[in-house]
Formats: sequence, structure tokens, C-alpha cells
Amino acid sequence: MGVIFRQSIQNTIISYIGVALGFVITIWMYPNILTPEQYGLTRVLLSLAMVSTQLGSLGIKNTIIRFFPFFRDKEENHHGFLFLSLIVPLVGFLLLGLGLYIFRPQITQYFVERSELLLDYYWFILPLAFSILFFHVITKFVQALYDTVLSSFLMDVAVRILTALLLIIYFMGWVTFYQFIILFVLNYGIVLFILFVYMLWTSNVSLIPDFDFLNRSLIQKMMNYSLFSFFGGIASIIVSNIDIIMLSSLAGLDDTGIYAIAFYIGSAITITRQSIYKISSPVIADAFKDRNFDLIEQIYKRSSLNQVLAGGLLFCGVIASLYNLMDILPEEYSGGARVIIIIGLANMFDMVTGINGAIILNSKHYRFDLYSTVLLIIITVILNYLLIPIYGIVGAAIGTGSAIIIYNTLKLFYVWLRFSMQPFQWKMLLIVLIGILSLAVAYLIPHPINNYLDILLRSVVVTITYVLPLWMMNISDELNQLIEGILNQAKALLSKKN
Repeated sequence: MGVIFRQSIQNTIISYIGVALGFVITIWMYPNILTPEQYGLTRVLLSLAMVSTQLGSLGIKNTIIRFFPFFRDKEENHHGFLFLSLIVPLVGFLLLGLGLYIFRPQITQYFVERSELLLDYYWFILPLAFSILFFHVITKFVQALYDTVLSSFLMDVAVRILTALLLIIYFMGWVTFYQFIILFVLNYGIVLFILFVYMLWTSNVSLIPDFDFLNRSLIQKMMNYSLFSFFGGIASIIVSNIDIIMLSSLAGLDDTGIYAIAFYIGSAITITRQSIYKISSPVIADAFKDRNFDLIEQIYKRSSLNQVLAGGLLFCGVIASLYNLMDILPEEYSGGARVIIIIGLANMFDMVTGINGAIILNSKHYRFDLYSTVLLIIITVILNYLLIPIYGIVGAAIGTGSAIIIYNTLKLFYVWLRFSMQPFQWKMLLIVLIGILSLAVAYLIPHPINNYLDILLRSVVVTITYVLPLWMMNISDELNQLIEGILNQAKALLSKKN
């Protein structure tokens, strides 16, 4: 648990910095520098690249985490596992490029009526998908080595800094919008190069394959897992991006840009979930190999509790300052408030259910991930198709939020039935109650003239009224350890000064 706690804290700090940068970029820079249509284009390009990435990976990303424990041998360069990790997505990317070329008329026809701007930038999907694909593959490889910090920094912080610089350059008129998109795509290539060099420099890895280590049984297991992981991953990425893609088709790029910003704010509360998942998944894979089910259950319960604790703080902070956030944004973004609430509540439910996805994917029952996500796709597409034409961006939020809740409910019950594990503790009810009281206190504060000062004031009030009672009641060992560590460091600094 030590490595999970340590790297989760590091990743969370990085993610907080990333969210702060993302707040500036998404709430202030994008709406005031790009038109909603231009911003919508960047979101659609990313969504299409993410879908393409999953197609091109051929299921290797989850396979790396699941099977690396069987190759783990520092002295033998992990038996050439890096070669297998890279050659599979390379083949997949070549097939992806062929597919984008052959089916271009069908793909572009879907967007021609309401998102015509995308047609001029269609081929940017390919280099963007390449960079994201191999960044994610290498990220999984270094995660399997229990190293998650740099990849988090590059994607959560470095990409946002580079994007902010690009927006400034575009605002100054030094580049055209077409050149802006070129540099926007290049950002992801830069972070890929840095991560690749870091992996070669710090890890005992080799690009030379070790075919002698492989046997027919292991290869067959890896191929079966990759096949199901491939289709399950496609389903997951479709669910994650179908709202953006369907909005751009059914409502247009303007609504897509507005929705994307609101969705970003509502998803900001998932920082801790992402941080915990990155490091807990390879630990769970090792635990399954060693049949250490007690450790898995311990991680399951503690991860759920800490996700609810941290996510609840961020959710309360966002809702307490929702009026200010909407007031900061241009007037056309005012309709995003309900999207923020809906997506935020759905993500809170996701965090309550813990790391059930990591447990299923690293177990022998990994096939369930595919079956559940296929059902999820059907529900998501139907809901979005019915709701977007009627309710617009709110309809997309309802469809996506419902999908998140249904998907996690299915996984929750499956883990309970198969492993007799569930993540819930009575302490969670106390966290919810304190969160409600904290929001109530924040709403008693009158709105001052300055929105930024109001956000700061409400954030401080929410943090104190939320964290202090949870710390005093010893709700979470990890929370107490973190706070006491900060207090001890502060005392040490004060004693040095004296």
C-alpha cells in the first residue's frame, strides 16, 4: 500500500496543478480566444483520435498491465516485453491509417452538415492518434514498473502549458488557425518523445525481443486477453467520447464546445480516482498472480473511501462556486451549469464504486468488461440519440451520466458476486453528510463583487468545514497521514527559522 499511497499523492498534486492550468485554459483562454466552433473542432479531433487510439492499440494497453508480472525480471530486461508492447500497436496503427483512408467518405459524411470545419482537418486525426497511442502504451509500460509520476506530469501539466502558449501565440496573431492546429497536434508528439527517452534512460529495458521465453500457452493467454481487451477498450472509449461526437453531428460544433467546457468542470472531481487507478492496477495484477485476495479487497475498500473523500471535497468546491464559474464564462456558456451538476454527480457515483474495473480486468473474469460495455454502448447511443435533439447539451449530459451509473452498477455487482468483495463502508455516509453541511455553510456567504475573490473565499470555507471534521473523526488513515505530514513539515520549518 505504501507505493500506492506515495504515488497517488504525487499524481494527485500533479493533477491539481493540471486542473488549475486547465481551469485557466478552459474557462478563460479557450472561450475568449477561439470561437465555440474552433474550440469544438479541437475537442472533436481529440475524441476521434482517442477512438482511433483504441482501435490501433489492438488491446495491448491492458495486456501490458495484466501480463507484465509474468515477464518481470530486471536482470533479463524483462524478457523483451517492451518489443511486444510496441510492435503490436505499430501494426494496429498501420491498419488504422488504412481504415481512415478507405472509409474517409463515410466518416466525413457523418459531420458534413453541422461540422463542416472538421472536413478541412480530417487528416490531423492520424498524427494525433499516433502520438496519443504510443504515449498511452509507454505509460502503461512504466506503470507496470510502478512508475507513474512523469507520464502524469507530461499529460496533465506539460501538454496544458504548451497549449496555453499556443493560445497566446494565436491570440497575438503570430500564427493562423491552421498553423495553430498543426502545433496543437505537435504538442502530443513532444510529450511522447520525452516519455520514450525517459523510459529508455531509467529502466532496464531492451527493444530486442526474447522469443525463447515465450511459450504457446502464454502467447495464447495474451492473445485471448488482448482480443477481449481490444473490444472492451473500444466500447469504453466510445462511451467516453460518444457524447462529443454525437453532439457535433446532431447539434453542431458550437454546442460541442460549450458542452466540452462544462464537461471538463464536472469531471475535474475525478482527479484522485485517476491517480489511484494508475498505480493500483499494476499492484492488483501482481496480487492476482500471487493470489493475494486480502490485499485486493483492502485496496478496493480503501481506494473507494479515499476517492469519495477527495472527490466530495472537489465536488462541493465546484458546486459552491458554480455561480461564479458561469459568470466568468462568456454568456453563451451559461447553459452549461446543469451539465456540470449532472456529470459531477455521475462521477461521484463512479468514485463510490472504487477500482472495480481494475479488479475485473486483471482477473480471469476479464471478459465481463467487454459484455458490460457492449450493453453500455447500446444504452448510451440510444439515450444520446433520443435526448440530444430535445435537450441539447443537457440531453448529452443525462445520457453520459446515466451510462456512467449503469456501467459502474454492473461492475459493482459482478465483483460482489464473483469475489465476495464490495467497497462500501459506513464512514462514507459521514463523508456525504459533512459534504452537505459544508455546502450549506458556503451558500450562506453573500456574493461579493469580484468573482475570483468569491471563488477563493468559498474554496477556503468548504475546505475547512469539510476536511477539519473528517480529520478529527479519523475517517481515513491516508488523510490523517497526509495532514499530519504537512503539519510536521510546517513545524520543522518554523523551528528552523527560530
